[in-house]
Amino acid sequence: MEIDLESLKKQQIELSKKLNLKDKINIDEIRYIAGIDTTFLNPYQNPTLAISSIVVIDIKSFEIVEKVLAEKEMDFPYVPTFLAFRELPVIIEAYKKLKIKVDVFILDGQGILHPRRMGIASHFGVITDTVSVGCGKTPLYGKYQDPPNQDLAYNFIYDPKTNEKIGYVLRTKKNTKPIFISPGNNISIENSLYVIIKSLNGYKLPEPVRLAHNFLSDYRKKLMGG
Repeated sequence: MEIDLESLKKQQIELSKKLNLKDKINIDEIRYIAGIDTTFLNPYQNPTLAISSIVVIDIKSFEIVEKVLAEKEMDFPYVPTFLAFRELPVIIEAYKKLKIKVDVFILDGQGILHPRRMGIASHFGVITDTVSVGCGKTPLYGKYQDPPNQDLAYNFIYDPKTNEKIGYVLRTKKNTKPIFISPGNNISIENSLYVIIKSLNGYKLPEPVRLAHNFLSDYRKKLMGG
């Protein structure tokens, strides 16, 4: 499959003009938070089956209120900074199945911590006009210093070109690697961090994302005959 990366870059730049980094909702009234995760039946094969899960929890009780899965054959390869073009088609299929009105979506991936401000969480938030936050397990873009080795320690992440604050590196638990937090869309930089901290339940990852990952892993094992 031939990919015109310059054309895709232009798409990302155009979408970034629609970004809203102000709070669309009252952050104190958030109740339903969804985690989104995606995997592939064989990530080293192309085309392959993409599988996406969304798990919604009630943040007051941390109970699951809805979970959905979607599958879609994908032939877009993994290309750094273009993850949305590989994963979003199946994520949108899962998103369409949701019945509950979600207040905030947390995606396993970046928001504006991206050279064109259009990581998968931002891309998803813009095209669905939802409140979204990026929660990446590895750094993609920005300069930062590792936070101290203690629970909930964080530092700002800055754009290396403009020196703007664009996110946070957060160590959710002592003796664990940090995660990388940034707004996706319709939320401020400060409150993207607040949402993640509010969603923690004793694990490294925010609970909705952790549950979406586990749901996905169990389903993939069944598909693989495990």
